[in-house]
Amino acid sequence: MPPMNTFSQPLSRIFGTFLLLIISSGAHAADPAKTFFGVELGSRFAIPACAANEHSVTQRLCHNTAQTAKTAWGTTDYAVFFPRPDVVPYARGELNVEVLNGVIEAIHVSTWGLQAQQPAMDALQGRYGPPTRSRSEKPKNMRARIPVQYAAWDRADFAVRFTGATTGIDWGRITIATPRHQKLKALPD
Repeated sequence: MPPMNTFSQPLSRIFGTFLLLIISSGAHAADPAKTFFGVELGSRFAIPACAANEHSVTQRLCHNTAQTAKTAWGTTDYAVFFPRPDVVPYARGELNVEVLNGVIEAIHVSTWGLQAQQPAMDALQGRYGPPTRSRSEKPKNMRARIPVQYAAWDRADFAVRFTGATTGIDWGRITIATPRHQKLKALPD
């Protein structure tokens, strides 16, 4: 019969290696600065497709396969629906998530335009601090009296852009994007 330590030594090495693998590959903690409504910029796109009629009111993140499109700059744009346990005063509809090679490169949040630009701006400033750049200007051809706010937050590994009103006074947009996406699309300020 072999001595105990000749059998237990390889077993303890295997156990030690297994334990090290578990510890080093621990659960990935999402970066709150890069996460909107549960979707994290720079992570792998693993959001499942919505079930039939689930997309309008969902209890989980899911994407509508009928609203998936290829963009001119090479990303795939997914319409992602998210659970809404609380009312978000500025968010409108679904998220648009752009993916390239399986990685989330941009997240777009539609807003309620001019009526929601101040709550959206307050939320963004609470999250990211004062903007790197900002301006406001009266919209032309929209017959609005309230100026549209524009703001940009530049970070080393991502950027945030806010436009209070886009195609009309009742639509605005928040975009958080990677440097790679910015190069692909050349985001305006």
